[in-house]
Amino acid sequence: MAKGRALAIVGYSALTLLCAAATTWTVITGLARLDLLGNAVEVRFTECHREGGGRGGSHIVCSGPQLHTTSTHTAKVQYNGHKDETIRAVQKPWGSYEAVDTGLISWGIAALLPVLPLGATATAGAFTVREVRRARWEATAD
Repeated sequence: MAKGRALAIVGYSALTLLCAAATTWTVITGLARLDLLGNAVEVRFTECHREGGGRGGSHIVCSGPQLHTTSTHTAKVQYNGHKDETIRAVQKPWGSYEAVDTGLISWGIAALLPVLPLGATATAGAFTVREVRRARWEATAD
């Protein structure tokens, strides 16, 4: 097998895995944002401040205790809110909190956003399969 063919297989395989990870991330984030994971809590903000800056821009982060639970954990949510506001938030599997938004636009975004990385995953997977088949064909032709 040619060195270039092996590098193409490795590169397309890595790209396929990265795209699959991006697809998984968008699906889980969308499910959390719509509270389809079913573990939303109410959070009353006790403090809001601006974070970030520079090229990435800044955003407002609010934090406060969870209501109606025995937990004393403080939830930190990236949300454009103000002190003493109460919202529903859901904890994503990797630990951060996301504000729940069940509007029509949010449903559309949550449903359509995973389509882009899913298409990229399928395309990169097809290229990987094509390169593997070419490598096998070349090996049997010799």
